[in-house]
Amino acid sequence: MLKRQQKGLSIVELMITISLGLLLMAALTAVFANTLGVNARSLKLSQLQEEATAIMDLMVGDLRRTGYRGDAAALIYDPTNASVAFNDTIVIGNYAGEELNSCILFSYDADSDGVHDGASEAFGYRVVAGRIQRRQSSAGCTATGWQNLTTNEMIEVTDLDFTLTEQMFSLVNEQQVTVVLQVAMPEDNDINRVLATEVVIRNAF
Repeated sequence: MLKRQQKGLSIVELMITISLGLLLMAALTAVFANTLGVNARSLKLSQLQEEATAIMDLMVGDLRRTGYRGDAAALIYDPTNASVAFNDTIVIGNYAGEELNSCILFSYDADSDGVHDGASEAFGYRVVAGRIQRRQSSAGCTATGWQNLTTNEMIEVTDLDFTLTEQMFSLVNEQQVTVVLQVAMPEDNDINRVLATEVVIRNAF
């Protein structure tokens, strides 16, 4: 009597093949999920960096103009009649309940007419409840009426610090403001960035 030869896989072989397939699928799924997580974190870090850089650039650009006046040459040829309203206008303080030195006020001649036009040429930045605000209507550090530049839905400002230093350079009093900005993602404070820069106030008199 002839014996029939077995064709295909046995139950044991089939179970081993399925188990190996499931293990391979689980490994691939874990790698894929990890890749998605890394990409999502990288995207959030990139967005946070862009937001923080934009805010820092705005503050630094404004601070560099501190003390500028359109009639600066008059300080040399006609100092008696030259405008002094923009001299030493930097004031550092804080909003109630916020960290010290988290607010800065200053002025510059925005329309270059040599005259301080009041609120329209009074500038400043501060942090309140995790948001960066810009000065409006000559408001002081503790006053209301400032304009929000950031929202807590996008970024959370965890630290803003201004430090003013002065030194004599070639018989000229030079002011310098150090700005430190720390931001984080609202839903994950482990995703954060710290930016720091020094601004030389070349129009200080």
